[in-house]
Amino acid sequence: MKVMGNLDWRHPLVRARVAVAAPLQKALAGAGAWRALTPEELETVQADEIPVAGDREAQRRLVYKTPRPEYLDVENLVYTPKGLALHDGKYTARFSIRPPSTAEIIKTPKHAPSKTLPRGTVVECETPYTYGDWVGDYVLSLVTQDNLIEPLLLPEFLAQKSYAIRDVEALGIDYVIVKEPVLIENARVLRKRIPSYYWGPEEVGAYRKRFHVTPPPAKPGSIIYLGRFDTVSEAAQRVYPSAEIARIVESLGGKVFDARNASPSAFNEIAPQMETVIADQGSAVFGVMHAQTKNLIELAEDDWWHNANLFIANGAGVKNYAVIHIYNKTEADLHGRIEGHLRDFGVV
Repeated sequence: MKVMGNLDWRHPLVRARVAVAAPLQKALAGAGAWRALTPEELETVQADEIPVAGDREAQRRLVYKTPRPEYLDVENLVYTPKGLALHDGKYTARFSIRPPSTAEIIKTPKHAPSKTLPRGTVVECETPYTYGDWVGDYVLSLVTQDNLIEPLLLPEFLAQKSYAIRDVEALGIDYVIVKEPVLIENARVLRKRIPSYYWGPEEVGAYRKRFHVTPPPAKPGSIIYLGRFDTVSEAAQRVYPSAEIARIVESLGGKVFDARNASPSAFNEIAPQMETVIADQGSAVFGVMHAQTKNLIELAEDDWWHNANLFIANGAGVKNYAVIHIYNKTEADLHGRIEGHLRDFGVV
């Protein structure tokens, strides 16, 4: 568990730090030390409801009450290796990859950068820490807009993640890695237009189009398990009974896929085996965008579940979705729960 940097929000020390930082940052914004997003920009309303079987209730998609523009053009924007943007000498959330920390606000640089670019594009996000964040938030902007002005400015910390360079190059986008602060004379900012990862069919369609994904038919009756096994999370630390689930799935005639090997090309290869997916909670579930999956059973920690997978799966055409909590369940318990949902979905 990290106490600084990208955090497991469930840890008491992390919660305490956030409890102190939030009002302080609000006060600094009120004092004009930085520009936060306005309450009007952040307000959301509920949209369509998606049913969920098992241990979670139906979920509603959220949309911004006030729709945001696709992009903003800004003159003389300073962009940093951490993806933070300064305009008129102040950090500005709507131009940045995340809000600045309290320490970053207090230590706002005063001098102009020595490097200048005449033009380029940056992306507004909310949480740029994990692969799920990368696809759900950052890549979303790249695939749903045709207004990017090259080069794309990729913060150094993102460029160090192999999947970021892989995906940007797969999209054919010219990019530069920001290793020191740079002044962009004419910057285009791709706005974050969907709260969290509340994708729908349009967003999944855009992903498939831009990455040239044509999901093949799935073999009728095929079952595959996407197991985290010893995957090390970039954020909240999670432990799953992956070995037990693998045995269960194999006993049901299904196959096992180690999510540590996940990549777009890997999902293209296993797509014909993905009519029914059983998966440990995590961004590997995004792989259903490469398949014609009909049924999905997600295994989640009782106190940690992000419904991003539900909305992306629904947008990808998944018809039946269930969530099973894993705490205090024996292998026999899990076998019974999984088989029960498969029966309800008409798989067994």
